[in-house]
Parts: sequence; C-alpha cells; structure tokens
Amino acid sequence: MNSSEICIIQQTDSSKSDLLSDKLDIPLCQLNPPDSPVWLDWILDKQSQQQKLALCSKATGPVLIDFLSGKKAHRRKFGGGKNQPLARAMGSTPKGLPSIIDATAGMAGDSYVLASLGFKVDMLERSAIVSALLEDALDRALHEKPNLSEEEQLTLDRLNLIKADSIEYLLNEKPNVDVIYLDPMYPEKKKKAAVKKEMQALQLLAGPDIDSSKLLDAALQTANYRVVVKRPKGAEPVQGLLNEVAPTTNINSPNTRYDIYVIKALKEQIN
Repeated sequence: MNSSEICIIQQTDSSKSDLLSDKLDIPLCQLNPPDSPVWLDWILDKQSQQQKLALCSKATGPVLIDFLSGKKAHRRKFGGGKNQPLARAMGSTPKGLPSIIDATAGMAGDSYVLASLGFKVDMLERSAIVSALLEDALDRALHEKPNLSEEEQLTLDRLNLIKADSIEYLLNEKPNVDVIYLDPMYPEKKKKAAVKKEMQALQLLAGPDIDSSKLLDAALQTANYRVVVKRPKGAEPVQGLLNEVAPTTNINSPNTRYDIYVIKALKEQIN
C-alpha cells in the first residue's frame, strides 16, 4: 500500500499528530472518519488512561501493539516457557542462549515471547508505520517500567527495535548474531478462513510476500549458528535463490512448523 493512501487523525494536542505526520511523511486526514482505506489514530485505553497509537481500517477496526497486556502478556505467562517449539527452535550455544535477530518483526509477538524467555532480540522492521506502532508500544511500556515486575523489566531490556529493510541490513551491516528468525507472510490458503485482524492489517500495508527467498539467502550468509523459518503446517519450505538448501531439521507444533538451517551442517555439505 502506498503511503499516500494513509492519513493520520488530527489530535486535540495537534503537536503529537503533526510530529508523526512529519516523521512518516504521511498527511493529516481531512475528514474524521477519513476517506482513506487505512489511517492512524490514538485510541484511549480506559483502564490505563493511555493513548495508544493504532492502525485503523473499516475492515479490521483499530490494531495496536501492547507489550504489557492482552495476547502478548498471555503468551508470556501461559505459552509453555522454554519447552515451547518456538524456544526450542532457537537452540543453545556453548556460551548460553543465542542472540537473535527477528528479521520480520511485524507485531513482535514472537520477539516478545523470546525476550521473556531470556533471549536478546533485535527486531528488524522495514515498514515505517509498523515501526511507529512498535515504537509507541515500547515507549508506553518503558514509561510504566518502574511499576513493572522484575521479569517484565528484564523482558523489555532484551528488546531492541531497528527500523531497516532486513535484506539490506543483514548484507550491508553484517551483524554478529547467532540466530536469525524469519516469519514470512503465510501463503494464501486454498480454503480461506478468517484471518486475524493483526495479519489483515499487515497484509494491507505490506502486500503479498515477494522476497522471502532473498531474505533467507541473506540470513544464511549472516547467522553464525542457525536460521529458523516459521511455516504453516504442510507448507513447502522457503526456497533460497543462491543455494538450493533444505532445512537441516524442523520442530513441529499443531499448526506451525519451524524449519531450522544449522549453519555448521550447511557448510559441511558445501565442503
């Protein structure tokens, strides 16, 4: 979606909306509700009395990110701990838990779970709008940090947002990282089911996945330990463009499969 199709609702405190408009180079809406198919607005949380930046559309309603309540807090508490498939897919190194780059951060659900389990996670997000939602959520959480439990504080400390195109960042910056985690946009199902509104919002912004093969190649060239790719159960593995490599192994859950590319094993195959 082109940024010209998105606008920002003017706030009573106009400085907030003006600043975001300038930062994202997105116009303010002329109408409320706007004619635009998608818009940004601040939603008042009646319980916390916080204004939360949300991506809105008539199809999804407001979609926002909250690290301290809702689905993310529930997954942190009841997601299965270090025995859950996502955590096991990351593995471990002689020095302990591996450092992780989530190269497709999106709404940061998996990043937050991993951080809550002790992993240090750099979240890469190329969409300026999704980055703004993530930044707003992190700012709100950090504002509440003195009132949080030690576990919640440590989780926030392990998260770092990097606004960048993942392919360019991995190839140009060459970060020293153990694991690179990829969660490409899932392929369209033959039988369409109801799509979660967060995914609908991401699909509106990002469109169809067209570069997961290039991203896998970049990740395989960068990671020190392994690359993990999240796939729906039954889907084909992502195919790289440079090398036709198959996953070394995988870990399954009822609806999801984690394809694991172990860098050491791949190098041994090539040699």
